Amino acid sequence: MALAARRRFGEHAPMIDLDADPSAVYREVVALDDRGFNALMDEQDSRDKVIDALVVHFASRLRPDKAKGVDAVIHIKLWDRPGGGYDHRELVIEHGRCTASATPSHDARLTLKIRPEDLRAIVTGNAGPKRLAFRGRLRAIGDIAFGMKLTELFDLSS
Repeated sequence: MALAARRRFGEHAPMIDLDADPSAVYREVVALDDRGFNALMDEQDSRDKVIDALVVHFASRLRPDKAKGVDAVIHIKLWDRPGGGYDHRELVIEHGRCTASATPSHDARLTLKIRPEDLRAIVTGNAGPKRLAFRGRLRAIGDIAFGMKLTELFDLSS
């Protein structure tokens, strides 16, 4: 059965069309308060749609001029999955483009372990990856030097 096109999460959360394209879901998700966002993270079906929207937006922020000659795979593992474990997504950078995938299939050059609310903060420009790593809210595994360049490769200012 398909996910209902519109759901209401919490008394103060706006209506979210989770069946819309990821850019529309992203626009609605960034407008949510923390309570509404956390309500979406508590249900796996809504969580998947929201995480996909965040990761697709992250991929769209690649600066092609800064990514010339960069071929890399970034895995994003999101903690606090309902029922345990984590959600796993992939960004593939090649030929000056970045594509997002909900089913990782490449070896990662860098893996980011993060909570969904912190990924939201990064892609909206409300927190930098270096600051979150320093505070212990983001863990980078693999090519750390490459990880330090994420803010150069991606425009994460808004």
